[in-house]
Amino acid sequence: MSKYTAADFIDCPIFVNMSTEELQKVVNLMSIEDYRAGETIFSEGDSHAVIWIIIEGRCKVTKKTRDGGQRDLAVLARMRTFGEMSFFHPAPHSATVTAETDVTVARLDRARFHSLVDLGSQAALKIAYNTIAVVSERLRAMDEYVGQIIKSGETPRSGQEWGEFRAKLYSEWQF
Repeated sequence: MSKYTAADFIDCPIFVNMSTEELQKVVNLMSIEDYRAGETIFSEGDSHAVIWIIIEGRCKVTKKTRDGGQRDLAVLARMRTFGEMSFFHPAPHSATVTAETDVTVARLDRARFHSLVDLGSQAALKIAYNTIAVVSERLRAMDEYVGQIIKSGETPRSGQEWGEFRAKLYSEWQF
């Protein structure tokens, strides 16, 4: 990853409060990939243990709908991350990420991250802590969205399905 240095990643939320030395160690562990506009980086249901960081360009996050379509969830720009859930909790990706423009991403895979963990690196702790903050922010936004749906009286699908979802959200799902 010789082309990039710690200074290139200073604005990435998962690297907040890292020293230049810590961040450079992480940068040295990452690989770089380029995608053309419209190219899929990963699909919903794939399983990759990688955190991607957008260096240049924009990516679109979409989710399959029950009727076979897809719904746009987000557009992510420079220094935003994706793939965190499958990185920390091995499971299939819950959405598809596509390059909206030509995009360059840095990839940090779990095995390389664990090399930091095995060394007792503070960088690993900071990445984990900061990623929790990023994911919590997204969860808070989802909670707000769901709250607005409930307040409006809308049901996004059948009333029965919505009721089952609400009942399971905190009581039945095992984490």
